[in-house]
Amino acid sequence: MFLRLRFPYVVALLLLCKSPVLNAQVISDAEDAELPTGNKQTTTDVAVQLRQLYAPNMSSATAGIQEQVQLLYTLVNFRPVWTTEAGPTENAQAALTLLSQAQRYGLKPADYETVYLRNLLDSLHTTPMQLQQRLAVETHLSAALIRFSQHLSHGRIPGSTIRPAQVTESEIINAAIHVSQALQSNDLEQHILLAQPTSRSYVRLLWAWQSLLKSDTVAARKMSLPVALNLERLRWEPRADSIYLVVNIPAYSLQVVRGPQVVRSHRVVVGKAATPTPELYSTVNFLQTAPEWRMPHSIATKEILPRLKRDPRYLSSRNFRLYNQAGERVNAARVNWKTVTPAEFPYQIRQAPSSRNALGNVVFRFPNPYEVYLHDTPNRELFEASTRALSHGCIRVQHAWALARFLVQRDAGKAENNSNRMEKMSDSLNEGETRSFGLYASVPLIIRYQTCDADGSKLRQLPDIYGLDEVLTEAWDRAASEDGVTAAIH
Repeated sequence: MFLRLRFPYVVALLLLCKSPVLNAQVISDAEDAELPTGNKQTTTDVAVQLRQLYAPNMSSATAGIQEQVQLLYTLVNFRPVWTTEAGPTENAQAALTLLSQAQRYGLKPADYETVYLRNLLDSLHTTPMQLQQRLAVETHLSAALIRFSQHLSHGRIPGSTIRPAQVTESEIINAAIHVSQALQSNDLEQHILLAQPTSRSYVRLLWAWQSLLKSDTVAARKMSLPVALNLERLRWEPRADSIYLVVNIPAYSLQVVRGPQVVRSHRVVVGKAATPTPELYSTVNFLQTAPEWRMPHSIATKEILPRLKRDPRYLSSRNFRLYNQAGERVNAARVNWKTVTPAEFPYQIRQAPSSRNALGNVVFRFPNPYEVYLHDTPNRELFEASTRALSHGCIRVQHAWALARFLVQRDAGKAENNSNRMEKMSDSLNEGETRSFGLYASVPLIIRYQTCDADGSKLRQLPDIYGLDEVLTEAWDRAASEDGVTAAIH
């Protein structure tokens, strides 16, 4: 016999309501649920209640926690997955152990209410076991493990302006499906951990962090936040192909990475604090040899215009050319520069290909909204400086011509007459003629801001040249209260 209860059922759901985890709608649904009379509970009873609480809902990977819990129980046909009539399952104990060790992965056990979950699981050993106890374990442990999987995969800070870009939904794991697969696996912990990125930087940083946790707890406390912030940043990144370019702004470096190996490394010059290089994800799909530099309007008006007012011959003495809005060349010496203002600057300044060109011998192009690119430079002495935040935002690459040859040679077998392309690149320089060379095998590019990385088994902190760690720390602390399990189901 089933009895419909409202307020008495709220009292009976004391363990459910003790922690403010459940969404108000879930509690309302629970109040209206039909419970069997008496204390006796069976797995069938739990399944019936789970079906009433969680109507079928095929949610997306980016849905909220409540919807993801609904999907999980839909996938398992609403059977209980963490409890039996005898108590918690081995998987429940394994899940709680994993959540309690969240610090090993740069996350916070408190985000998953591990103390509350431990009390819930311990309560299952009471006699007789109550149906509401099993429901509480099912709901809270599922929500916590789903949230943990999401955090492992793509970070705990919600998408916002501090993240470089949204990764497409196809690249984000569906945590409910991931947990359901883990439940069917032989090792729940190892399957859940498969949600993590596999990039070289992430794996090395995580390994160095876990090594430090084992050997030096005092040092680990000091490094806990830097490691957590930078594991978070690495989780934001798209899953890269077998080979990709990665620029780390604070390290002033560009690496060509193939799987776990760095196959090329280049020093770089990045943007000044006032004109920072942006974090972004893109794809290098072509390069230009003997490039013409079209000076950005901001540089022309802020830096060059004052010099032209002092010396109208400034442009010609540096191999610059002046063009009007119609694209016609203008004699800069005949312009009355005293009447030209930054607000009314109807010109474009270009620098013809040459050894003195600001872009050097080659520029690497990739789609991005910031109009930045990778390029060579005639000022190669700058690469010897220890601090190289010196540009207007674009990235100057040491040995850029060698990088260009590497990328074109990588196209061998994909491009017809590949050797001819190498010759044409050299001819372009000799003739001072700009030419474009498409990459048949385009290369993913990650421009990241990572202030803590691994040097072998040791952690290394890098200068926070743009002051972004403070911004990220504020968002990290906010996420603790706004985006934990409690807030996610609320």
